[in-house]
Amino acid sequence: MVDAKDTQMDDEVEIVGESSTHRAGPTLCQMCNSDLENLTAIQRQQHYDVHFNSSSSKQPSNSSKKPAIPKHLFKPLRFQKKIQKSSDDFWYPAQSRPAPNNHSPGLITLLKHALKKSHAKGYTHRAVLCLEAATYIGNEAFDRGWGCGYRNFLMACAALMSQQIQNIYFALLDDPFPPGVRNLQRWLEAAWKEGYDLEGAKDLKNRLVGTSVWIGTGELYTAFTFRGVPSQLIDFELSTSERGVQVMIDWIVDYFSPPSSIKQSTVTDVLRGASPVITTGKMPLILQYDGHSQTIIGYEVAKNGDKNLLIFDPSKHPKSSMRRAAIAGPSSFVWEQSRTNRVLQTVKHPTSNGLSSMRKRPSSPSDSGQNKRCKSSESDDEVIIVDGSDERHKNGQRTSVSSGQLQTFTFDPTDVVNFFRLNVTKLKRKQDYQILYFLMTDPWSVEERSKRKVVTSIRGC
Repeated sequence: MVDAKDTQMDDEVEIVGESSTHRAGPTLCQMCNSDLENLTAIQRQQHYDVHFNSSSSKQPSNSSKKPAIPKHLFKPLRFQKKIQKSSDDFWYPAQSRPAPNNHSPGLITLLKHALKKSHAKGYTHRAVLCLEAATYIGNEAFDRGWGCGYRNFLMACAALMSQQIQNIYFALLDDPFPPGVRNLQRWLEAAWKEGYDLEGAKDLKNRLVGTSVWIGTGELYTAFTFRGVPSQLIDFELSTSERGVQVMIDWIVDYFSPPSSIKQSTVTDVLRGASPVITTGKMPLILQYDGHSQTIIGYEVAKNGDKNLLIFDPSKHPKSSMRRAAIAGPSSFVWEQSRTNRVLQTVKHPTSNGLSSMRKRPSSPSDSGQNKRCKSSESDDEVIIVDGSDERHKNGQRTSVSSGQLQTFTFDPTDVVNFFRLNVTKLKRKQDYQILYFLMTDPWSVEERSKRKVVTSIRGC
């Protein structure tokens, strides 16, 4: 017999026992109104336990008991926001979804156009760049200060998964789980368990997953070898060579430069050879030195003959306008005129000078207010082009884009090139360098991988 105590809540009951006397009415469940008349005391208790203990049971519509709240909603909002910022996402150009915020595709194209403008101005003699699909990948908040090696690894993976010379590399890098900062740590621990780079594993105490431990080109060589992607390390000890850093620069130039001995068989080859700035199918290089690593994407020969490296630095993020323009493509690039051209333009069309335009009072207060809004909503290194006429600037302010018209960005080509440029003076600050490069041969067999479990390198100087 079920007897509900007056001092208890509506959803509490006490089972006293069964009575041998006849009841005036059925014994009903106080939760769902089910008939419990023919159940024993134990069965009734089990029935109520289902209500109180099962999160999947349905409550009656008129019940005052609230449904269970999913546990993830108890997490602090700021914790959820932090997870979103540090998603450890990986992206490559063939994917249809938008690139994550720390990925910047299209920068090689932007740099190529900037170098051509620099050549036209007489600053750049010639330049050679890597695979145009190479993507910049920068540090996120969670790996800032220690993740450069991981990010250079991801930039190499994005290029390897985009090239067409060895399509099979894609499957080697994507399966069983794709590249990532934490996934690279898992790759390395798995490689150590199979006997790869035991010395490096010992140095890192056989534990890497979930840590913020720095890694270098030696660990990247192990990871690529473990997956069967052929790569090679080359050391440059500049103190042992009379030519110093120039030995390494010459090696990099030879790596990126197309072989001059090969006969150009197509019109495209002829035009490519004649162009002062070209892109190639070469993979980027990973440059390691004491305390940091960077990705080399090409080189530039200046007018005076100096050779500069062109790099992606994972700790040096491009401006928002550069990233947006690179993603939008060449039609969004607008290049500043040289100072000489600006002076000539002012002499020929003095009324179109921005300064004289600013002296004119706006025709109405509404026009003035609109100009202020346009100015405050745009950054200093962006410009919106409405058409090719001088009317794109009104009262010295930038105008907004009309519906269906292209948003463009204006750059000084020298500033763009300087963002990627690494000159000889900076390279001379270090004495020891190591470069990881890709052989682009058929994947290594299990036997070939086993021969390379010990990390070795060749001498550049």
